Amino acid sequence: MRVLVLGAGAVGTVSALKFAKEAVLEKLVIADAASAHASLVADRLNDSRVLAIALEAGDRAAVARAIQHFNITLVLNAALPGINLQVMRACLDAGCDYIDLASGGTDADGVPKIDDQFALDAEFRAAGRTAILGMGADPGTTNVYAAYAAKHLLDHVTELRIRDGDNSICHGHDGFVVPFSPWVMIDECLCKAVSYRNGSYHLEEPLTGLEPFDFPELGVLNCYYVDHEECKTLPRFFPHARTIDFKLCMADSTVETLRVMKRLGLSSKKRVRLGDQFVVPRDLVVSLLPKPTDLAGRLQGKSCVGTLARGIKNGQPKAYYIYNVSDHEVVFRELGAQATAYQTGIPPVIAARLITEGVWRGPGVMSPEQFDPDPFLRYLASEGMPWHVRDDSALAGTPRVAARPSREIAAA
Repeated sequence: MRVLVLGAGAVGTVSALKFAKEAVLEKLVIADAASAHASLVADRLNDSRVLAIALEAGDRAAVARAIQHFNITLVLNAALPGINLQVMRACLDAGCDYIDLASGGTDADGVPKIDDQFALDAEFRAAGRTAILGMGADPGTTNVYAAYAAKHLLDHVTELRIRDGDNSICHGHDGFVVPFSPWVMIDECLCKAVSYRNGSYHLEEPLTGLEPFDFPELGVLNCYYVDHEECKTLPRFFPHARTIDFKLCMADSTVETLRVMKRLGLSSKKRVRLGDQFVVPRDLVVSLLPKPTDLAGRLQGKSCVGTLARGIKNGQPKAYYIYNVSDHEVVFRELGAQATAYQTGIPPVIAARLITEGVWRGPGVMSPEQFDPDPFLRYLASEGMPWHVRDDSALAGTPRVAARPSREIAAA
């Protein structure tokens, strides 16, 4: 396995640290537009198989040259999702497999979306190459949990509800904190969120659908609709499910901050004049926030990511929440990282191992729920992310919190 990791941020760092422990690893190239970031990770590993380079991940030709120069077999795109298509095409140009962590873009901003990535399926098939989309925590592990529920727990799946919670506090900072890319988080929370109900996609208004959810080890946290990839891929493979949605827990202060940000135009990506210069409001906001890498060691609490699967087993209604809980302080002691980066950075390394072993096979553009979940989940537990199944069958008939009316759309 000869791997190119694009992006040396919080998640890319975790993935690189885990890749370096792979017995079949021959070469690990860590690339970042800021060469110093990549060098920090490489220096930390101090491994002759590892090197750092400066590389602009959105430069298709440059990425293809790097793949060819280092004879790369797999690229992990841990950079911003807006460049996914360029990196995928670079993998086709140079001939290697591809994994990313999320997809970018909404109908409003014109950034390539996950459907544009699936549109490359024929080209990846023709090249005999595998591309796995959204192979982080959520999306990623949550999709695998859905596949596990369908294979082992339910005869018929009627609902798949992704719930993501975090009860952490940040020492030394009492303001707005985002443990993953703030740019992506603002996008996901302030655009209309796709959900799937009764055979149709819907658009939920931003920051609606308030639902108190009982997270294992964390307790009851308020969750809201957030736009997420699971609601766009899971209906492809579970078309008979009545409901598929995603909700993220957010404190009241976070919700209000996002709403004020939107009202004031601070979430905008369009340049505005400020004196003799132009600035992008979103860039200004993000620059004022702690970087996800800087949160390691400052967070106290736990992160829980899971899939609530409801359906029928032996003629009876059943419900199961399949999940992992990671502790920020425990993760910091192991890898010097924070739990969200840990939960996101480990799954793509496992997927790369399964591709290399020939366990997850098949050319084309794939989503994690298309593969056999069992080998992935066996590795997940051994890599520090033990997963559990909570039987929520006693609540299987409990009505959910009603959301505001949404606008039905033809496709996500």
